Amino acid sequence: MNENLDLLEINWNDLKYFLALWRYGRLSLAATKLGCTHVTIANRIEQLEKAIDTRLFYQNSKGFHLTKAGENLIPYAEKCERTLRLANENYRSGKEIRSKIRIGVTEGFSNYYLSDRLPIWVKGKDIDIELISLAGATLITSGEVDISITVGPQKGSNIIQKKLSDYTLGLFAATEYLALNKSIKTKSDLEKHSFIGYIEDQVFSDLLKYQNEIAPDLQFIYKSTTIHTQRKAVRSGLGVGILPHFVAYGDPVLSPVLPDFLLHRELWISTSKDLHQFKDLKLTWDFILNACAEEKYRFIDRKVL
Repeated sequence: MNENLDLLEINWNDLKYFLALWRYGRLSLAATKLGCTHVTIANRIEQLEKAIDTRLFYQNSKGFHLTKAGENLIPYAEKCERTLRLANENYRSGKEIRSKIRIGVTEGFSNYYLSDRLPIWVKGKDIDIELISLAGATLITSGEVDISITVGPQKGSNIIQKKLSDYTLGLFAATEYLALNKSIKTKSDLEKHSFIGYIEDQVFSDLLKYQNEIAPDLQFIYKSTTIHTQRKAVRSGLGVGILPHFVAYGDPVLSPVLPDFLLHRELWISTSKDLHQFKDLKLTWDFILNACAEEKYRFIDRKVL
C-alpha cells in the first residue's frame, strides 16, 4: 500500500458506489439501486482501488465481499454519507420541501397494524411515506430504509434502536373447525389435528422458528411464507395456526386454542444515530413508538397485561 497516500486523489463520489456494492453484494443489484449500469459500478470501484492502491473487494459465486482494507474503509465512507445527509437536511431547513421517509416493516406488523394508522397520521404533513412490507427483514445498515421494524434487535454500528413492543402468539382455529373436529384440551391433543405454519427453510429469523416450541410431531398440511396467507388458511377452517395476537385481534371467525399456551417475542424499531437531526424522521419515529405504547393491548394477550 502507498504510505504517501494523497487523500485528495480519492473521488468522494466513488464512495457511494463502494457502499452500494458492499450493501447489495452484486454489481447488477447495486446498479439497479443507484440507477446506473453495472459497468459504471465496476469502473468506479476500480478507480477507487487505484486511488488508495489496494483491493477493496474479492468475488466468488455468492457475489462481492469486502477485503480487510474494504472493511476498514466502511466507517469512513458511512461517515461521509451521514455528513452529506446532514448537510442536505440543513439546506432544506426553512424551505418548503417534502421529506421522504422509507420504512421497512415485517409484513404482519404492516398489514395488521401500521398500514391502518400511518395514512391517517401523515395526512396534511409535508412527508412522503414509502412503506416496504416484506416477509423478511430490512436492515438500517443496508442503507435501504430510514426506519426499520424487526422481530428482535438488529446488529450494526451507527444505529439507535429501541424495543417497540412485546407481543404474544397463540394457537387459533376457526370456530367452524373446532365444532367439526376432536376437542383440544391438552398439548397432546394437538397431534390429532391439522396445522398451518411457516416454511421453515424460508423463515428469515430464528426467532420465528417457533413451531417446535409447541410440540415436535405436529402435522403441518399447509405452509406459507407470510402471516397473511396463514391467517386466511386458519380462517377457512383448514386447521390450527400459530398467530400473533395483533394479527388475530378482534377477528370474530377465530377462536383461541389452549389459551393458556403463549409464545413471547419482541418488535424492535431502529434508525440511524442521526435521528434527532432529521425533524421529519424524528416525527415519524415518535408516532410509531407512541401509537404502539398507547395500544399495547393489541399486542399482548390480556392474561399477560
